[in-house]
Amino acid sequence: MDASRSPESVFDALAARQLLIVSGKGGVGRTTVAALLGLALARRGRRVLVATVGLDDRLAWMLGLPALQETPTAAAPGLYVQRVVPQVCIREYGALILHNQRIADAVFNNGPMRRLLRTIPGLDDFAILGKVWHEAIRAHSFDALIFDGPATGHLRYTLGIPQAILRTLSVGPLPREARLMQDSLEDPTRVQAVLVGLPDRWPLSELGEMATALREELHVNIGAIVVNGLWPASLPSLAAPDSSIDPDGALGRVFAATTVVAQQGLRQREGVAAWLAEASSAGPLPPVLALPWRFQGFSGQRDLEQLLTGLEQPVSADM
Repeated sequence: MDASRSPESVFDALAARQLLIVSGKGGVGRTTVAALLGLALARRGRRVLVATVGLDDRLAWMLGLPALQETPTAAAPGLYVQRVVPQVCIREYGALILHNQRIADAVFNNGPMRRLLRTIPGLDDFAILGKVWHEAIRAHSFDALIFDGPATGHLRYTLGIPQAILRTLSVGPLPREARLMQDSLEDPTRVQAVLVGLPDRWPLSELGEMATALREELHVNIGAIVVNGLWPASLPSLAAPDSSIDPDGALGRVFAATTVVAQQGLRQREGVAAWLAEASSAGPLPPVLALPWRFQGFSGQRDLEQLLTGLEQPVSADM
């Protein structure tokens, strides 16, 4: 990558947005990337909230917290995390509409009303999107909000709900809210998506399809593509040592494993390069960031900080 698309410059550009939507297939590292972006933006003096719909507490664990809460919790200087829950979002939206928290609690905590709301298709997703949009754009509760949303297919549905409302309704609070949301989603100075994929042709092809859908169907700008989990390619391919110096074969097994890792890293880079060449033929690509594979995973905030520092150091890149 050239200097204009260095990780540092990409993070600088993303830090200027109010809402970043992190998306990708399940298991590609969306939550890791969302946490990494949160740290990167907080380093740049931004007050950041990373909001997730995840049911587990991985986001909290990666940032040194025991569990996620339904309200923003400080994880680092300038960095907060939160789980967004549909029922809570619906109640908060009701308070905004009714202009009274006590009345909203009485209405939306009512058993029959809760059962009725569960029968409305898409209401949960609209409430979550509305919550994220409200905090990032209208209330401006934080300088930037990073939304660790659902997997790609579900996210397309969620982001398409404002358009669906506008096609079916013309008056009332819902279309007014939907128009404001859609205008924000289409504004690249405010909202951008960050797409995450693994370094294999099939996941990357799916990622390209998602990017096309976001741009052409939903009119959401792509701020960056993250290729996550690249194996190292700088390791040497080692021939098996002579049996005289490796009688039990232990050294040979280490050499063989090193060679496999190096070959896999090379294959990944060749595949990513081919995909980039193919994708760029259709038009300019957004910045592409490559994240290394960490066989040991992430055990806490220090690991993420180390990864971020390594990315932002001005060293020569493999890609």
